[in-house]
Amino acid sequence: MTALSADRPSTDPKDDLFGHAPFAKSLADSICRYPGGDGLVLALYGPWGSGKSTVLSYVGHYLDQLPEGERPAVVTFNPWWFSGQENLARAFLGQLRAVLPTKSEKFEKLGDLLGDFAEGIGGLIDLSGVTGGAAAKLGKLIGMATKRKPKDVPALKAEICTVLKEAGKRILVVIDDIDRLTPEETRQLFTVIKALADFPNVVYLLAFDREVAAQAIEQQGGLPGERYLEKIIQVPFELPPVDRVALRRALFERLDQVLGDTPEGLFDRSYWTNVFFDGIDPMIQVPRDVVRFTNTLSVTYPAVRGEVNPVDFIALEAIRVFLPDLYDVIRANPDRFSGHSRDDGYEGGRDAAQAFHQRWASEIPEPLRASTQALLERIFPKIGQMGYGPDWLIEWRRNLRACHPEVFPIYFRLTVPPGAVSRQEVAALLSLAGTPADFGNALVRAKSERRLDGLSKARALLERLMDHVEKDIPEANVPTVIHSLFDVGDALIDPDDERGMFDFGNVSRAARPVYHLLKRLPSDRRAAVLASAIEAGRAVAVQAWLLRSLDDEATKAKDSNETTLLPAEEVSKLKRVWLDRVRTLSGEAGFLDHPELPRLLATWKRWADGAEVRAWCDRVTTSDGGLLALLSKFLRHTKSQTMGDWAVRLRPCLDPRWLSDYIDTEATAERLRRLQQDGQVSDAMREAVTQYLKEHEMLKSGKDPDGFTAFND
Repeated sequence: MTALSADRPSTDPKDDLFGHAPFAKSLADSICRYPGGDGLVLALYGPWGSGKSTVLSYVGHYLDQLPEGERPAVVTFNPWWFSGQENLARAFLGQLRAVLPTKSEKFEKLGDLLGDFAEGIGGLIDLSGVTGGAAAKLGKLIGMATKRKPKDVPALKAEICTVLKEAGKRILVVIDDIDRLTPEETRQLFTVIKALADFPNVVYLLAFDREVAAQAIEQQGGLPGERYLEKIIQVPFELPPVDRVALRRALFERLDQVLGDTPEGLFDRSYWTNVFFDGIDPMIQVPRDVVRFTNTLSVTYPAVRGEVNPVDFIALEAIRVFLPDLYDVIRANPDRFSGHSRDDGYEGGRDAAQAFHQRWASEIPEPLRASTQALLERIFPKIGQMGYGPDWLIEWRRNLRACHPEVFPIYFRLTVPPGAVSRQEVAALLSLAGTPADFGNALVRAKSERRLDGLSKARALLERLMDHVEKDIPEANVPTVIHSLFDVGDALIDPDDERGMFDFGNVSRAARPVYHLLKRLPSDRRAAVLASAIEAGRAVAVQAWLLRSLDDEATKAKDSNETTLLPAEEVSKLKRVWLDRVRTLSGEAGFLDHPELPRLLATWKRWADGAEVRAWCDRVTTSDGGLLALLSKFLRHTKSQTMGDWAVRLRPCLDPRWLSDYIDTEATAERLRRLQQDGQVSDAMREAVTQYLKEHEMLKSGKDPDGFTAFND
C-alpha cells in the first residue's frame, strides 16, 4: 500500500477520493477559455486541509492533456519554500526567469529582462502597496541601490510586456500555500502580486484560506483584509465542500487498506457503527484529516495487529491525532478509564471520579465535546452511567477491548508488554485443542516461562483460556481439552503463581475451564466424559477440585430444586472413579511429592474409609525419609506483623493436629527427636522438624499454637 502524504497532494484524477476532479476540470477549462489578453488574478478559497493543493495538481494534469498550441505555460511558485527569506519579490521573479525560457523559445528574451527587473525593483516593490515593515528596510535598500547602476524599471516592465504580447502564449502562474506564511510574508506576497498583476497574458491562480489571509493582512498592515483582497482578486472560486458521504467513503477505503488483514472475529461491525457515529465521524472534517489519520494508523496498527480490538484502536488513535491532550489524560490514568465499574464503593470516590471526568470533558473543544464524551463512554463503559459487573471482564478481554485493565496498556505502548501473553499465544494454544498431548505439553512448557511480575505464563494462559471456553473451542474438541486438563493440570501447580491467601491457585484455574466446558456437552454425555478423563489423567488435585464443586452444587440443589450440571448420584459415581485413580497413583513413588498432598489426603479420607488413608501413611512413613517428606508437605508459612513493626515476616507453622488422622503424633515426636540427636535431619528438612517439635511441646503444655488452620477439603 502506498501511503498518501498529508502534505503531498494527489496528482492523478483517477486517484480522486473526494470528488475534486470534476471541479478541477471545470477550473482548467475556465482558464483556457478566458478570452482577454490582460492579466487576470483568480483565487481558490478553501480551509486548511480541504484539498486546494490537490485541485491545483488536477488542474495541471488536465492542462497537460491539451494540445501544445492550446496549453498555457505553467509556472508554479510556492512561497512557503522561500519563507523566512528577506524578499519574496525577488524569489518570485527569479522563478519566472528560471521557468519561462524553458517553456517556449518565445520567452527566451525574458531571462535577462526579468533578472534586471528583479534587481531594479528589489525590495522597493513593497512601497507600491501596504508599507508595513518596508519602511524599516528602506535605508538598507537605498544604500544597496546607490552602489549599483540604476535600472529604468518602467522601461524594463514595458519591454517585458512587449515580449509577453508578442509571444501570444498564455502563462498560468500557480501560487499555493499562501496561508502557511507569516503575516508579514503574506502581506508582502500580495503586494508583489498586486504590482505585477497587469503583465499581459499572465493569469494568476492563488490558493489560500481567505479568512487566514485577511487576518494576516489586517494584523500586518492595519487595512481591512477582505477589502484589500477584493482589490487584487478578480475572479474568486470557493472550493466546494467535500460531501460527507465522499469523505466517509475515502476514510473507509483507506481503513480497509490499513486494517484489512485484521484477524477474523475481532471486528464487530455493529460496534464499529456505534463507535464511528458516536465520536470518530465528527473529527473528520476535511480530506487532510483522512490522510493524516489513516497514515498514522498505517504506522501504529501493524505493531499491535491481533493484540487489540481494531475498533477501539481506531477510536483511540483518532483521539491521539485530533485531541492529543485528551489522549494524554487517558494514557496517564488507566484506573480512571479501564475496569468494570466507576470509582464507587464510597461517596468520596464517586465524587472524585465525577470531578475528574468533568475536567477533561470541559477542555474538549465545544464542537466535539458531546460526541467525544459519547465515544469514550462506549469505549470505556466504566465512565458511563450504566453499571457493569465483573462478569463483563471475561468478554472484554476475549475481545481485546481497551477497557480491560490487562489489555489497556497495549493501546498506548503499541506493543505487548514483555512477558505478557499475546493473543497469538492464546490462539496457538487453542489451535492444539484437538490433540490432548499437544495441548497439555504447551501448558507445561509455559510453566517454565516467567513474566516480569514473576508469575508463570501457564497461569496467564489458564486465565485467558476462560475467555474462550464458551465460543472458541469447537464442540468436538471439548472432551479433548477436558482430558488434557485432567491429565497435566497438577503439573501446572506453582507456589510462585499464588499471591496471597485470596489467590485461587492454578488448581482452580485448570478446573474452572472444565466446569464451563461441561455446560457445552449434552447432559447425558457429561458424566462419561469426566469418568474417562479421570481414569486416564494424573491431575487428581484438579479433578478433586471440580468434583467438590459439583458435589456442593448437587447438595444445594436438593433443597432448591435448581438444575445442576450433574445429578448427585452421578457425582457420587465419579468420586468413586477418582478414588480408584488415587489408589493407583498413590502406589507410585512420586505421589508423596505431590504439592497438594495434604488436601488430597483430606479428600481421600472424606470420600473413603479413613483407615485406608492411614494405612497408606503408615507405609510411606516406615522409612525415616518417608516420614520427613510427609512432614515437610504440611509445613506452612503465614505472614505475621508485630505491633509497631511495619515489617511483614513469614512465620512457619506445623501443628501436629493437622496430621493426627494420618500418623501417631506422639510417636512421631519421639522419632524426630532421635533423628535430630543422631544428626539425621538434613538442612532441607530441619525447619519442618523443628517447627513440629516446637508446636508439639506447646500443645503438651496446654497452649494452642497461633495460626491453627486445618487442612480440610
